[in-house]
Amino acid sequence: MQKIKTIGLEYYKQWILVLLVVLLTYVLLIYKELASILAGVAILLVGMMNLSDGFKTFSGGFLERILARSTNTKPKSIIFGVISTIIMQSSTLISVISISFLSAGLISLTQGIGILFGANLGNSAGSWLIVGLTSINISVLATPLIVIGVLLFFQKDKLFKGIGMVFMGIGFFFLGVDYIKNGFESVKHILDLSRFNFDGFKGILIFVGLGALLTGVVQSSHATLAIIISALISGQIHYENALAATLGTSVGGVVTALLASLSANVEGKKLALANCIFNFGIAVIIIAFFPYFVHLVDLSANILNISAENFALKTALFHTLFNLTAILLFSAFIDKIVIFLDKFIKTAKDKDMDEPLYLEPNLVQYTDTAIEALRKESEHLCNNACRIIAHSIGFKQSDIKGDKSFDELIRTEKWIYKKDVNLDYLYKIKIKVLFEAILDFSTKMQSYTNDEEKNHEIFALKMASKNLTETSKDLKIIQNNIKKYSASSNHELAEEYNIMRKNLGELLRSIEELKIMKKEKRYLIIKNFTKAKEILKESDTRVLKKIENLIADKKITAAEGISILNDSSFIEKISIEIIEAIEIIYTKDIEDIEEFIEENEEIETKKTKKKKAEKKKSKKKKAEKKKSKKEEN
Repeated sequence: MQKIKTIGLEYYKQWILVLLVVLLTYVLLIYKELASILAGVAILLVGMMNLSDGFKTFSGGFLERILARSTNTKPKSIIFGVISTIIMQSSTLISVISISFLSAGLISLTQGIGILFGANLGNSAGSWLIVGLTSINISVLATPLIVIGVLLFFQKDKLFKGIGMVFMGIGFFFLGVDYIKNGFESVKHILDLSRFNFDGFKGILIFVGLGALLTGVVQSSHATLAIIISALISGQIHYENALAATLGTSVGGVVTALLASLSANVEGKKLALANCIFNFGIAVIIIAFFPYFVHLVDLSANILNISAENFALKTALFHTLFNLTAILLFSAFIDKIVIFLDKFIKTAKDKDMDEPLYLEPNLVQYTDTAIEALRKESEHLCNNACRIIAHSIGFKQSDIKGDKSFDELIRTEKWIYKKDVNLDYLYKIKIKVLFEAILDFSTKMQSYTNDEEKNHEIFALKMASKNLTETSKDLKIIQNNIKKYSASSNHELAEEYNIMRKNLGELLRSIEELKIMKKEKRYLIIKNFTKAKEILKESDTRVLKKIENLIADKKITAAEGISILNDSSFIEKISIEIIEAIEIIYTKDIEDIEEFIEENEEIETKKTKKKKAEKKKSKKKKAEKKKSKKEEN
């Protein structure tokens, strides 16, 4: 029934869209002057998309690497937000990237808030650009930029294609502003914004609302600013109302971040709410002190030698000043905002553990960062798998993390669960859901990279997740036998099954130790895992001989011997699958560790050589002294 309702809703949505398209086509054909403004908005938005996509095409992970290294303090985060937004000319893109990276656990909430604060200030650079463009005939520049951009875009080389998209983006941006400017000149008698020109507080609220509404609908503050400044220059709206509408663009700009946060996890939603606090907060403050702030703009314009009648430039100055004021006011409270958000938006821990924590959909186009997110999600899957294995063989998580020997645990501790662990249920909510997300995410990632080495890394992580998923299926086969025979009254039979439990427990404990150890020791554990894997592959012969002896001595039956052989094979398979997954997941760490060790070995070698040289030099000096004394005597 629900499915039928959903289909019906989608059907009505499609028809509504068709009707809107028909209606819009009619309006554009009848009111050609209005069509010029709307065409300008559309062209400008196409330019913004091309500009953003162009930077992403040849970024090659540059943005995400800079993001990780340049946001470790609040001032750095804010500066990064300012600079990256000025370069990309899209606070929307920076907001979406920040939410994606925070959701993937690659930056902290504090860093993300700093970036968004800076992005708002960086966005004001667009208003200066638009003011400059409206004062010149930019259509002359737009055409060659678009033509050159198209020519470069159709080249096979990725770098040329990216530059082509940037050129097209700038060209369409220029052309869009020109269309909007010319449209307002010829549409005064149709689109009369002057009827909204109210004096005082009422006019301020109306134009803040208009700016917010238009930005929310168009999804671009740059497009709205172009309309506001063009309307101001053509005399359709007063200076103060233009300032209020500019303030409204910041309020409307939160819509994009909120939409991006819908697909994000709890941390992403916190960042979107922080953006609302920043934009709504400064809007309320500026509205409350609007006359004083207008006076501050006039005073600043006078200091900067901006003419009192140049209202367009003063509007751009206002845009910069109120964002700068917001940063000065709110940056001191970032830590308190983080505390508030953590309390206000509670993390549903149990739910989060059973859902992907790092696979933010918007990350797939940033290959380097996406691989890191995939690696973290594989670790998440590994943690879940290890917990399920521990419970299935009768150990608590505290037993695995503790230092009590497994011989003692088996001897003194009872099986922790009287009932069998429901592996089907746990597989569904803890393993399958993550593996499906990993498969989907990694498949989408591969469509964004042609780099063979990176594709190999993505495939390897996918295989690691597959290995971990297989362990749950193998556990189901042996779970009943392990629980039943490890508590058998037959000492020899119980001992064989407890050896299986102990070996698997030791492996899980080594994995826990791996996570908290320093790089040098972690490297040695991984190497030991590799050796253990080779030993496990040869264990069948040893187990078979032992079972033959037990059967010959009539300590176990043949049927019990077969059970031991089969179950030990499955334990061996589970152990090898876990080890291979660990080797893949921590491959990056191993490379870092090997490099770290090589560097230290080089340093130690240099020190040793230096000491030997100094000793040799010292011996030589002593010999020379002895020789000179003998000669004197």
